[in-house]
Amino acid sequence: MLPIYLKDQEFSPPDDPLYYLLTKDGLFLVKSTPFFAAAVPVKGIPWLEAQEAEVRLTAPPLPADLLLQALAFFRAVFSRYKSEAVALLAWREATRTYELVIPHQTVGGGHCDYEIKDFPAGIIRLGTIHSHAAVEAFHSERDENDERYEDGFHLTLGNIDGGLTLSCSVVVQGLRAQIPPEHLFAPYPIPWDQAPPEEDWAKEVEEKVTPLPRPIEFGT
Repeated sequence: MLPIYLKDQEFSPPDDPLYYLLTKDGLFLVKSTPFFAAAVPVKGIPWLEAQEAEVRLTAPPLPADLLLQALAFFRAVFSRYKSEAVALLAWREATRTYELVIPHQTVGGGHCDYEIKDFPAGIIRLGTIHSHAAVEAFHSERDENDERYEDGFHLTLGNIDGGLTLSCSVVVQGLRAQIPPEHLFAPYPIPWDQAPPEEDWAKEVEEKVTPLPRPIEFGT
């Protein structure tokens, strides 16, 4: 087996004629002969075991009731403004439970911008749940850009006025992977018919949701 060196600030090239060098730019095979010295990028170390990118859920499953609460909030926003909306997914350390946090947001049609603030001590932000209103659930290019550097779960609920659709993903270090909802929620299938009435969220909509200003219409 060839030796492996880390190229940190104190690195000094060794006398080995052939070795691996791990750098911030990746892994290199360094080879020295009487005629040349070269560093060649390589994809891996052949005697090690293979490893693919993966994500495994190690926390308790998300309660389906949390998603039903989010659905009720999204329906309340949709009924009033015919728009998308967002809720933040959080974890309360003291009780080891998941909960929703509704941020102040500005909405209109397929648009939803929300305020990003630090969470209180003891509450960890875990991701987002947002609605696509009457459109099918998927992660749009804008969603992916917004969520690229936010590690956590990012869920989209679509067709909230009819046959519901759900898309689940996780983002880690800028990489996104889809997660089957049955691996994320309990119980599953989601009992959509048990969603609370949207009226339960009327106060949150009144206090936290602001519609976009109506466009100015010019006469013809």
